[in-house]
Amino acid sequence: MNSKLVLTTTAVLIGIFGLGWLIVPDAMGNYWRIAPGDNLNYMGHRYAAFMLGLVVALWLARNAPNTQARRALMIGALVALALTTAISLYGALALALNAWPAVVVEFVLVMGFAWVLFVKPEPVL
Repeated sequence: MNSKLVLTTTAVLIGIFGLGWLIVPDAMGNYWRIAPGDNLNYMGHRYAAFMLGLVVALWLARNAPNTQARRALMIGALVALALTTAISLYGALALALNAWPAVVVEFVLVMGFAWVLFVKPEPVL
């Protein structure tokens, strides 16, 4: 496993979630068992905006040399994904939301970033 694979996989998977929240927030809310309404749609669009911004940054960084700036972006993505995973886990356990698929996907992505950043890091240029 290398950082390009982790960045590409994360961009694609988070991009799918982000597009879902942007285009059909009511359907995404229904899937997660969140009450429908204008507030859900608004927050879904806000969530999508941040997700898609991260996706663009990760996609553009996937072919870049492994510089300190690229590593900083990857650490930021790791933190964002770790926090999101924790919140998804809370949603699944405490709120009975349909968050288990997200917990699994996000956890795998976190492990990918942890692997390429700390277990088998690539040399920084």
